[in-house]
Amino acid sequence: MLRSRRLLLPGGRIPPISPVSCGHPSLAHFLKHLLGGPAGLSNAAADPCSLTLHFLRNSCGLSEPAAAKVAARVHLRSTNRAHAVLALFRGLGLAGADLARVVAAAPEMLNYRADAILAPKLDFFRRDLGLTDDHIRKTILANPYRSLCYSLERRLRPNYLLLRELLGTDQNARSAVKQSFELIHGNVRSDLLPKVKILRDHGATDAVIVKLVTTHPRSLIHRLSPVTWKRRIDNYLSLGWTEELVKLAFVRHPYCMSVSDDKVRRISHFFADKLGWSPEYVSASPMLISLSYEKRLLPRYRVLDILVSRGFIRRIRISHLILGEKKFMEKYVTGYQQTIPEVLEAYRGAGTDSAVTVK
Repeated sequence: MLRSRRLLLPGGRIPPISPVSCGHPSLAHFLKHLLGGPAGLSNAAADPCSLTLHFLRNSCGLSEPAAAKVAARVHLRSTNRAHAVLALFRGLGLAGADLARVVAAAPEMLNYRADAILAPKLDFFRRDLGLTDDHIRKTILANPYRSLCYSLERRLRPNYLLLRELLGTDQNARSAVKQSFELIHGNVRSDLLPKVKILRDHGATDAVIVKLVTTHPRSLIHRLSPVTWKRRIDNYLSLGWTEELVKLAFVRHPYCMSVSDDKVRRISHFFADKLGWSPEYVSASPMLISLSYEKRLLPRYRVLDILVSRGFIRRIRISHLILGEKKFMEKYVTGYQQTIPEVLEAYRGAGTDSAVTVK
């Protein structure tokens, strides 16, 4: 039988048994595996990094690699705030993969006070912006950080107040925000108001500006410097447009001012030379300028030109070019393929490139 042997201290005293030190790496590792879950949890509670990893995996639903990556960006000293944040998100309808996606995109929110920082923003979205919870969820998922991490009082609310002042009513401001939430988390003063001034300097009325901001705000908050605006107008004027036609076209379809000068010239010459369309006719449907020349205009022109030459249609109209792809195929390609087999080849561009030359 084995007997334990203990050394005696001077005077015959027996040395006390020291508690196990978990600071010893090999022993701590041994105890963790020997004791299983409880030891692991105790270790996690003592180590912020382990606590964070444990919370990200088990409460947020992140995978092991994702949790490790996110843990490098946030450290939880306690899970009280983090659990409150998750409860707020779940009350909004975020769960499963969506919840994990939000946490992974903006993990710093787990250290926020849900009642003092996040809940007021959700109330602002609902009451001031008139957003439904479904819309709020989609907005958060589109960009968790910008939606929830910017200051309510220094960024979100001031932007809304500027919009309301510009557009005249809460309803107009809400309509604009629903078209582009970037108006709220961006910088209205530097990104939008200078563009509005450009429009006013070129004669745009308040009614026109309200319509543009409430229906096509993205066309204004993206790049449109005074130099670019003037160059775009001059380009249209060189093609026979008047300033009034340009303004009307812009109101109907603001993206016509985002099309490159070369593309505008190419398409305008195509309309004039091949279809005999005047600037007045094209400006009534300015979305034509945004259509792809190679993928939309030219293939359809080839098909329709054959149908006109055979007497199946009288002339090519704007409606032919803006018709949905599926309907156009059914009506003018497959619909005539048995009678005129060439239409399919024309639509695909086989052997017909030289038939259409545009300046």
